[in-house]
Amino acid sequence: HKSMSVKLDTIAKGLSSPWGMAFLPGGDLVYTDRVGKLYRQSNGKPSEIKGVPPVYAMAQGGLLDVQAHPNFDKNQLLYISYSKLKDSAGVKLATTALFCAQLAGNSLKNGKDIFVALPWKTTPIHYGSRIEFDKEGKLFLTVGDRFQHMDTLPQKLDNDLGKIHRINDDGSIPADNPFVNVPGARPSIWSYGHRNPQSLSIHPETGALWENEHGPRGGDELNLIEKGKNYGWPMISYGINYNGKIMTPYTAKEGMEQPKTKWIPSLGPSGMTIVTSDKYPAWKGDILMGSLRFQFLNRVHLVGNNPDEQEQLLKKIGRVRMVEEGPDGFIYSGVEDKPGCIFKLVPVNAQM
Repeated sequence: HKSMSVKLDTIAKGLSSPWGMAFLPGGDLVYTDRVGKLYRQSNGKPSEIKGVPPVYAMAQGGLLDVQAHPNFDKNQLLYISYSKLKDSAGVKLATTALFCAQLAGNSLKNGKDIFVALPWKTTPIHYGSRIEFDKEGKLFLTVGDRFQHMDTLPQKLDNDLGKIHRINDDGSIPADNPFVNVPGARPSIWSYGHRNPQSLSIHPETGALWENEHGPRGGDELNLIEKGKNYGWPMISYGINYNGKIMTPYTAKEGMEQPKTKWIPSLGPSGMTIVTSDKYPAWKGDILMGSLRFQFLNRVHLVGNNPDEQEQLLKKIGRVRMVEEGPDGFIYSGVEDKPGCIFKLVPVNAQM
């Protein structure tokens, strides 16, 4: 069992909830604060970026993930997921939306929504919202069930909730998506039967798409996401309802995928990255993910596509909302409130 020490270098502070982060060519950082602010940091100095869409910063909603287009140096495109609000005869409805715009200095230009999840709901939680590009430039976006498990929306293909979506960089639908020829199905769906996936990470070497999601009370999951598969929520779960009632008596069913790992009690998993950097030899090839509930960074050792031992790192660091490995090889982590900060994990020593 290998271990490693890191020290924390604070690179941004005074935030409410740093939710997403993107690295630009040339070394600048772009990061979101859930309250609705977007920052560009250059040589350690943050500037607010103007032109962000209005967000519904209630409960779990707000300005969420951000990613740069793989060809950002040519097209300057940024992608931002957020909770979008509309007033329907005095009733506040919200949904998960994906906004695309060009970054010009500290302003967003020509911005538009390229994906808006349907249906809109009154619940201000379970937006999902993690964005990931694959090597082909396809964009994956997670959308939570909006706490609408009662009517099993995550199991139905006629809506966008409780799904992982795959779209082209302009919001159009790839022809090889699994449900494009299924009548009535939403054509952007890649996988379904999810609860609230706030993590998505593509393994840079294997191309495997890893996801973790919040279970109810217990039953948080780490899943290997495959095209067209059903991950079972709410028909199967290892968790129970918050009020102690059984949600489903089943933990397995024919035609539904099992998690690679589950957590009881719940960790509250949010951001996640796969370590490829030589700066962290003891962690290389492993998954690092945040625990909101227990306030540590969790390392899941992978052997091929199978999780092995786990290790708790940086205990009591705070509610870890995001974890990213930068192009500089360093790992960055964002924690919420008291106040929200972004840290760089700097290796101190490595022992075998």
